[in-house]
Amino acid sequence: MLPVGTVLQLVDPVNKVRLNTRLVGWDPDHCLIVEQPTRGGQSVQLPKNLPVVGRGMHEGRVWGFQSAVLFQTLQPFRVLYLAYPKKIEEVSLRKTERLNTRIRVLITPRKHDYATLAKDENASWGVIKNLSVGGCSLSCPFRFEVNMPVFMSFELPDGSVPENIMGFVRNVTREQSENLYGVQFDKRAGKLDGVNAFVHLASKLIPKSGMQV
Repeated sequence: MLPVGTVLQLVDPVNKVRLNTRLVGWDPDHCLIVEQPTRGGQSVQLPKNLPVVGRGMHEGRVWGFQSAVLFQTLQPFRVLYLAYPKKIEEVSLRKTERLNTRIRVLITPRKHDYATLAKDENASWGVIKNLSVGGCSLSCPFRFEVNMPVFMSFELPDGSVPENIMGFVRNVTREQSENLYGVQFDKRAGKLDGVNAFVHLASKLIPKSGMQV
């Protein structure tokens, strides 16, 4: 199952409407609990027994399931209860090796001057938790949304410093102490040659059973 806090999309096939929500929790074989769905920033009430299709993505894997509305509550929290799926489909989108890392990263919504900000402890720093030639998973206290562009600069363990690599946030998980983002790199900004070379070399040197750098 997807981790608590994962952003989900619910599709109402009857009215052909797509809604946004977030996973709050679950009771195996009984129900899923999600935040009250929204559309265009407005809360949406769903009728009991309405069939829905749910989709979510986390760290390069996509989950999909079919369910139905059980009921909604307004007090003390606005949450929606869905029937626990009989089957949850899982598909991996990753086509390349991914390294587990702890790399300090400067991440901003627009291009930045890395040389100036590198010594600024109050800048928007985060941590890259895993890295591939196509993207990364990172955590940071700053809030970004799905499909937002971001620019990242960081120093790799081999000493090279990719600057202002452009990426797009593809999935979001909100946790109590941090935000987790799956970011897909975009070749239109920032050079990826250093990242590609490092990942390819590290994947050959580090055993796949414990790929950590």
